[in-house]
Amino acid sequence: MIREFARENARRLGKRPKRTAAWYKRGVDGLKRRHSLPAGVLPTETQGGTEDGGSRVRAKAPPAESRLTNSVGPPPPARRARLLVDELIALGPHEITSVVRRLLPLGNFALEELVKSFPGPLWRPSLATDSRLLRPNEISASAAAIAAFASEAVPYVARLMRHPSGQVRYYAIVMSGAFAETDLIGPLARAALDEDRDCRRVALHILSTYQHEPTYRDALAGLRRSASNEAGALVVRRHAISALTQLRDEASASLFVDLLGDPDRGIATACRVGLRVLTAHDFGFSREQWLRWLAERGQESRIEWLIEGLGDARTNIRLLASRELWRFTRFLQPLPETAHRDEFLTARRNYERWWSKRNPHQD
Repeated sequence: MIREFARENARRLGKRPKRTAAWYKRGVDGLKRRHSLPAGVLPTETQGGTEDGGSRVRAKAPPAESRLTNSVGPPPPARRARLLVDELIALGPHEITSVVRRLLPLGNFALEELVKSFPGPLWRPSLATDSRLLRPNEISASAAAIAAFASEAVPYVARLMRHPSGQVRYYAIVMSGAFAETDLIGPLARAALDEDRDCRRVALHILSTYQHEPTYRDALAGLRRSASNEAGALVVRRHAISALTQLRDEASASLFVDLLGDPDRGIATACRVGLRVLTAHDFGFSREQWLRWLAERGQESRIEWLIEGLGDARTNIRLLASRELWRFTRFLQPLPETAHRDEFLTARRNYERWWSKRNPHQD
């Protein structure tokens, strides 16, 4: 029947059907209709590239959605962090919460991008007249986000404190005040030698809050080494002497006496100022008199040096002793500049009684 149909069709078209071997092989009973494969089914070849025994092994192709995910997919963590930080730094203080919440799971990827954009647009510039340091959530969006990582952010803050930009270093130092991490003691001690005066000022203020930590003493020892290093830059040595003075490191008294003979007059002058502040005494640049005084009183505490200074014949030394004692003990309010010497002597006796009660076994 099929042959007749084909013959009739060829006669109508004026053509004779071409009979191939495949055509004869199929025949009438063996003719098979070709069907398209079902959607989502692809043929797979057996190993060696041929099909076995005429059977066709078919495997399901991955869904279109899966292929799209694999080819496009979500951006890698670093890219997601960069996009979020770009979004973050344009926001105000009351708009950052949701973005920060999305940054936190990205951990170090987020912190790496945040430090690149630090401090970013400032919400409120820090002023010299500020009575307190700005908190991170008052500085900028990137500062607030970094602080949200808590102790995880400490190494990044320490890195920012060594940044080439003075503004970056300054706000990183300010921001370090929001952490109570002893790992910041070393970076703060280095920042105390910064070329920028404001960086040094803030670093010393924050560093002094760690004075009861064991590693704080190591930081002071490092500053003393910087001060005494004759091969070091003069400006760094002067900054180190100033830092030790502002931190009231009484262990530096003997070092300052040694450095009174330094060839650089600026070093010697800074040491004389330091000795006056630490001891409430002033023997000028005379190393011999200072060494004699150290031999007699060097083993006493700084409080005893200051109490003795209340009886000095010079008004400026008495005032210094009174102010330093108040700062250190909070026992007696500092006396005014108009106070007579007798008032200082009375204060001295009161301090001596107070000190003897605190140290009853002292000889």
